Amino acid sequence: TLNTWQERGPWQERWEVIFGGLNRFRPEVAAFQELFNAEWAQEIQKRTGYAHLFFPKEYCGLAVYSQYPASSWGVAKLIRSSLEEYLRYALWAVLEIGGHKLFFVNTHLSWKLEDGDTRLKQTKELIQLVKKKNPRGESVIVGDLNAPPHSPEIRQLMAEGGFLDVFRRVHQLDEKFTWDNRNPYASGSEHKMPDRRIDFILAHGQGSLLKQPVSCEVVFTMPNKTGVWASDHY
Repeated sequence: TLNTWQERGPWQERWEVIFGGLNRFRPEVAAFQELFNAEWAQEIQKRTGYAHLFFPKEYCGLAVYSQYPASSWGVAKLIRSSLEEYLRYALWAVLEIGGHKLFFVNTHLSWKLEDGDTRLKQTKELIQLVKKKNPRGESVIVGDLNAPPHSPEIRQLMAEGGFLDVFRRVHQLDEKFTWDNRNPYASGSEHKMPDRRIDFILAHGQGSLLKQPVSCEVVFTMPNKTGVWASDHY
């Protein structure tokens, strides 16, 4: 999962860094936020060879690339923040993996530090979405949640939604950041924000697909040789 920072900065050079990472890591499912350009989304699919692209008509910036087909997919509109001029969504897909189903959700929650109450309502909606669409199955939520692990928003997903913070399970007390002011794209933002891990992989349920997490890493944490970073997020 990666927030791709729209088409800001040297965005085509940044995507070359992302392509290099995708080639190196070879994720079977990749989720992006702030990807709004439909033509470029299709170009990414051509460049990476993913069999399936889920890119909704809604202007939500969410895309999922998958080597697995989906029996169904769609978007859910989340509550709108009074501090933002745009809507927030959750892109979901029921992935068919080796005869099993995985309910996969990619989302991007309201970003302002002072908007925790809105994010609490949005995470409540995510929990309700999973309960409605996949009440007894295995589910994964990924994306830029704009809240750190100890926040009420993430605690709600874990306590009420029953989700597991995969990075925390693997690394225990070894915390890392995905918004990191060592990255000049982050530190150069007009909106100064503290270092935090705000991008997540959250898992719910145990079965044929989700047993115990094997590994979970923060990636794209260094620039390329010419000083270009993949994004303002890791």
